[in-house]
Amino acid sequence: MGPNDQGVSAILLFGSRAREDNSRGSDTDLLLISPPGTPQHKSIGHLSMFFYPWEKLKSDARDGDLFVCHIVREAKPVFDPLGQLDQLRSQFRLRTSYAREIGHARDLGWFLDRHAGALNSNVVVRRMVWCIRTILIARLAERGTPVFAPLELARVAPAPAADLLADRHQHRLDVTMRQRFRQYMMQEDANPTLPSDAAINDYRSLFLGTGNKVGLQTIERGLRTPEGHQDIYN
Repeated sequence: MGPNDQGVSAILLFGSRAREDNSRGSDTDLLLISPPGTPQHKSIGHLSMFFYPWEKLKSDARDGDLFVCHIVREAKPVFDPLGQLDQLRSQFRLRTSYAREIGHARDLGWFLDRHAGALNSNVVVRRMVWCIRTILIARLAERGTPVFAPLELARVAPAPAADLLADRHQHRLDVTMRQRFRQYMMQEDANPTLPSDAAINDYRSLFLGTGNKVGLQTIERGLRTPEGHQDIYN
């Protein structure tokens, strides 16, 4: 069987269960290397499955993609007869700059700060944590030392961000969380891309223009339902 044959060619465990720092309620995160097509995510309870075609994973590895960085640094093979995890590790190269990822997380962060009331609370909490983790991981990756475990990230995070990482399993947004997140955003990005009165459609246009897929997903899914999307940095 070759990696482009029909069917799943590898199953890799990643995230907190691969690191063995999982807690009660942690998801089981699996990457399934799948036939050519568009990456997909499916979740059943606490089982979170990411389907990625092999060619995209290889391309993203050469481009220093942070999701693939997560895989090559921490994943454990569940089923990997072709040794694809080792192949990814041999092809992965960190970039010197992750400014694009940081910019996307900052823009989304300000959107969440300004329009949290229009979104499902669970989505807002998850995305706040995603923004913080993305910025911290990207900064560490630029130094050549990326980490993904929330406790390790909290050690290098400013106090408001560290507190939010500690509360990352909270499902309901409260005043304290919003205050901490705004404090973090002010420390991280004192000059937002859009003015304070920017509407949701203004952010939608910004996300479209900058290719901010997570931002667009947050608007579309956050306005509808809190289910159906998971944080890739578990």
